[in-house]
Amino acid sequence: MRAFKTYFLILNKYKSTVFIFLAVFLGITLIMAKVNHKEGNASFQQERLDIAIVDEDNGIFNEMLKDYFGTENDIVTIDYNEQKITDALYWRRLDYVLVIPEGFADSLETGKAMELSCMKVPGYFDSAYFESELQMYLGKLLALIKSGYSVEQAGKELKDLQSEETQVTMASFVNEKQEDSTVQLFLYVPYLFIAVGVSGIGLVLLRFNIKEIKDRTECGATPMANRVAGTVAAIFVYGIMMFGIVLVIAFLLSEGSIFRDERLPWFLLNMFAMLLFGLSLGFFTGMVAKNNDVVNGIVNVTSLVLCFLGGVFVPQEFFGAGVRKVAKFVPTYWYVANNDAIGSMTKTTAAFAKNILIQSGVMVGYAVVIFAVTLVVISAKRKRIC
Repeated sequence: MRAFKTYFLILNKYKSTVFIFLAVFLGITLIMAKVNHKEGNASFQQERLDIAIVDEDNGIFNEMLKDYFGTENDIVTIDYNEQKITDALYWRRLDYVLVIPEGFADSLETGKAMELSCMKVPGYFDSAYFESELQMYLGKLLALIKSGYSVEQAGKELKDLQSEETQVTMASFVNEKQEDSTVQLFLYVPYLFIAVGVSGIGLVLLRFNIKEIKDRTECGATPMANRVAGTVAAIFVYGIMMFGIVLVIAFLLSEGSIFRDERLPWFLLNMFAMLLFGLSLGFFTGMVAKNNDVVNGIVNVTSLVLCFLGGVFVPQEFFGAGVRKVAKFVPTYWYVANNDAIGSMTKTTAAFAKNILIQSGVMVGYAVVIFAVTLVVISAKRKRIC
């Protein structure tokens, strides 16, 4: 067990590097968990907009708009001043400015409304959403007026309809916990397993492979089989430690509910497949790297590139067709696909289980290939020495 103990003695020298990546992982996870918690609490609530109305008509339509849209937005009436309005939009003191032209109320009574003009923040989705609501309001208003209502009666009827609440029920095939904090935690696990795996294994094996140390080890009394077994056991224990850290964080974030969640076995399977990939990548790095700078470079490149390309940091639904084709060649893509599917599952079906097992098998396949390549590299080095 000398190799086993030596591994962790050397790892202790690099604990600060490992803790840095762990801190980054924790920071990203906690921030995203907090953001998603706020978004979840804000479901079905509209963003309040700062809306100004320039009423050149001085008619009833201005008050009708305030009554109808004022409950969900902050609406004020202002005089037309292009410079002041432009400055207010630029500095986001206003989100939308509506101009009611002179004679607009009279045109409503005829059933043919005049065209409204506006000024708004370009590319702002909430302003565009309000504009579509305004067009819907005008359409309903004109329909009621054409049906015999007066302008005042039509406005009151729409206001009464607005006060009626709609009961929203989550569909049975939708998992309410599909975007909870634990799903977000498990989403960023590839970054931890790759970064901490490559650095924690690569830096230690790099020390084992220093020529003087390697020559002395070869001359020692410990058989090579024992040394290899001890090193592999240490790497495996190191991986289990990372796995355990993730589970502890998941327990704390979910307040213990994750261990009563029927999705947990599938999450564990998915993470274990990614863990094997991270460990094999670290094993490969430790055998091919020449110095610490090379290891650090491999850590940064592989962790960031694989996480961005796989959909860990950028949602896969934002990928174009070309990017998606390339992304399917990296194991993190299949991890994220699994994580999303597991997060949204409501019950285990044969099709679901088959899909998760196949995609987990792809990640394990990557790990096996990298491990085999590493063995080839080791064999080639020994032959050159001999």
